[in-house]
Amino acid sequence: MKTVGVKALKNNLSRYLKLVKQGETILITERDEVIAEMHEPTIRPAHEGSRWEAFLNRLEREGRLRRAARKVSRVKSLMEGKPKWPEDLDWKAIHEDVKSDRF
Repeated sequence: MKTVGVKALKNNLSRYLKLVKQGETILITERDEVIAEMHEPTIRPAHEGSRWEAFLNRLEREGRLRRAARKVSRVKSLMEGKPKWPEDLDWKAIHEDVKSDRF
């Protein structure tokens, strides 16, 4: 949790908004007194998120959950370059062949 004065917030708003997007909570002070708190929304509009997302956001704010930093799985990106299986592959014959080796 970070603390920032009103003037510094005004002068560096985009920097602090970037921190909020990363999950940071910013306490805004005026004359060394906390007057506001800035964090990701707790309730998203219905078209934007679900109750599940709101639940995850709440856990994240409470420090009970930490989301992955990357949005895309590395496994998916690795699999994109792999060749596809031939369509004429006879799975049943392969299964029977493997099964006959075991018994």
